[in-house]
Amino acid sequence: MMSGENLEFDALSGSLTNLKVEAEEHSSSSSSSSSSSSPAQQVDVTAVDGGGLQINCFTEIVDDVTLHYQIIRFPKQMYAWISCSSAKLGHLYAAAATRPNNTVSVACLLGGASDNTGSGIARRLVLKTGLNVIIACNIPKNIPMLEGILRLHGLQGNGVSTMSDASPTHYTVKIQLFSLLAVEKYESGSFEAGGYKWKLVLYPKGNKSKNVMEHLSLYIAMADSSNLQLGWEVHVVFRLFLLDQIRDNYLILPGKECRFHGFRLEWGFDQLIPLATLKDTKNGYLVEDTCVFGAEVFVRKESCTGKGECLSMIKSSSTSKNLWRFENFSKLDAECNDSKTFVAGDQRWKIQLYPKGKGLGSGTHLSLFLALADLTAITPGFKILADFTLRILDQSRGSHLFGKANFWFSASSSVCGWSRFYPLDQLYASSNAYLFKDTCLGEAEITVLGITDEL
Repeated sequence: MMSGENLEFDALSGSLTNLKVEAEEHSSSSSSSSSSSSPAQQVDVTAVDGGGLQINCFTEIVDDVTLHYQIIRFPKQMYAWISCSSAKLGHLYAAAATRPNNTVSVACLLGGASDNTGSGIARRLVLKTGLNVIIACNIPKNIPMLEGILRLHGLQGNGVSTMSDASPTHYTVKIQLFSLLAVEKYESGSFEAGGYKWKLVLYPKGNKSKNVMEHLSLYIAMADSSNLQLGWEVHVVFRLFLLDQIRDNYLILPGKECRFHGFRLEWGFDQLIPLATLKDTKNGYLVEDTCVFGAEVFVRKESCTGKGECLSMIKSSSTSKNLWRFENFSKLDAECNDSKTFVAGDQRWKIQLYPKGKGLGSGTHLSLFLALADLTAITPGFKILADFTLRILDQSRGSHLFGKANFWFSASSSVCGWSRFYPLDQLYASSNAYLFKDTCLGEAEITVLGITDEL
């Protein structure tokens, strides 16, 4: 049944035989009683009596096949036992041992009853460096390929991280030039799953409000709860994804069943992954300063949109300065006056000036705003992060008025500025030179830091 090399298997054969029997009995009972709909579930963590050996037991359900894993850790070896139970395939199992630091893969065949007569059904078990356990089931003829992958590191709480080559069902966020993402928190665009709208909330250097350091924090949050009735609750099982770009598969962290309600709109992982692990290029999570996250959210009834977005931080961002003017200022009778459009960061912008004020500044202050000039060229998922400074120039002494801000511009939030930029009585005062010859001169200084768009 089993083949391998350099395993030192004979000396442990008695103990391994006993463990295998215990595992078979455990798997049979688990197979008959398993009703979990989550793709991976930790069933049991215990120790063998008298031996002090830790046994990790996991169950994974893929299509109609139930895979049971047992990982037994000896002082110098690891032992893996896997059971495959399916109506189509019958009951199959395999076992293998490997040293924790052994870089040589161990391949074993699974054998057992099958209704697929006349064809040798082979199952391949691969263990590498004591960290990865991979089941690859190559089923001949018309039965589709089945893969169950389990990664043993990255445990958090009661969840078990798994690996899969399947992309996230509901949402993907690709971040380019991750090292330049200087914001404390980044919120993705919204996506729909199970009839509700959700978003990913990322803390690239850890959630400081929870005293997280040296880790990346990632959460699922409800994006819009305004239309929900008083006292609402939504029970959810979610999965968060991190792409291993070298091996082209996803590290998946399943969350336990969570209850979203008016006082708890966010669930996830305070310490999704250590920053040192994320930045270690051989792990494949951050390649060429790019990383990819994903999410799946399962409510009682699931619906999929398959949306996604890409956040591109700009490595060599340049600052654009543009002068604008409003002549015959005292005769401007329009409520809002737009400057000529100008270009900064490949986007067209304009200044919006309210000579008699707007909102809280109406009648008392000059109101001044920076706005995207061409909304027809902006897609619904497009956002642009910009630092900007607006100035009104003192045309005599150089004592300019200015305001600074940082803002995500989009089609739905295309304007940012100040309704009370400067008092009108001081603006018109003869001692100031902001309206020299009834002309108002200004300057817009814009630095585009990043752009988010739909994938």
